[in-house]
Amino acid sequence: MTSSKYFPTLARGTRVRFTLKAEHPKNGQYCTILGALPNPSGCAENQWYDVRFDDQSLARLVERYLQEEVKADSGETAAYK
Repeated sequence: MTSSKYFPTLARGTRVRFTLKAEHPKNGQYCTILGALPNPSGCAENQWYDVRFDDQSLARLVERYLQEEVKADSGETAAYK
């Protein structure tokens, strides 16, 4: 039996936007990934991250509410993952 090692999708230092659907004071704000927490399930929907918002506040958020910033290369349109 082979087992594949799980790696978090978002790397330390990645800029993301917090996109919780419910009312939240930080909803829509950008933050930076500080690090991923251990994820024994190996499922991205269960991956939690420590983040720092631009106002220096800290939070621990699950990946499904974090949208990665994608930079456009050579004049292409930017898109979100």
